[in-house]
Amino acid sequence: MNSIRVSIVAIPDAMFSTLSGIYDVLNAFSILSTYDNALPKTSPFQVKIVAPTQQAINTASGLPLNAQVAIADVDCTDIAIIPSVMVEHAIWKTGRYPEVVQWLLDMHSQGATLCSACSGVLLLAETGLLDGKEATMHWAYASTFKG
Repeated sequence: MNSIRVSIVAIPDAMFSTLSGIYDVLNAFSILSTYDNALPKTSPFQVKIVAPTQQAINTASGLPLNAQVAIADVDCTDIAIIPSVMVEHAIWKTGRYPEVVQWLLDMHSQGATLCSACSGVLLLAETGLLDGKEATMHWAYASTFKG
């Protein structure tokens, strides 16, 4: 069986805990399989943390993170996950990550599933793929959508 390629998107607004939590869960099969024989001993996922560049970024809390690969070097993924984000005054400003938005659109056009954790939906919404659809996130961001 081929591994399912998962790209976790790291941007400076990302919450480190959400990003690392997703990474941990998708890579913990060797340990989790000792709790439950129904789980595979090796992860079915090939997980990479991707970012606009491979240079270190400071996440929302200030904790530094090095991406494993730059998005420009990822030409295919099966699943792209945007972790929760945290920004000042809970106001999301669009247009700050055009290369990430374009990459998400490119991956989606090749069949990738795009998803997010909580407020990560704000970046996902910039793709336009959620237009006319319902999505949920933390209530603190409600003012982002008021005109």
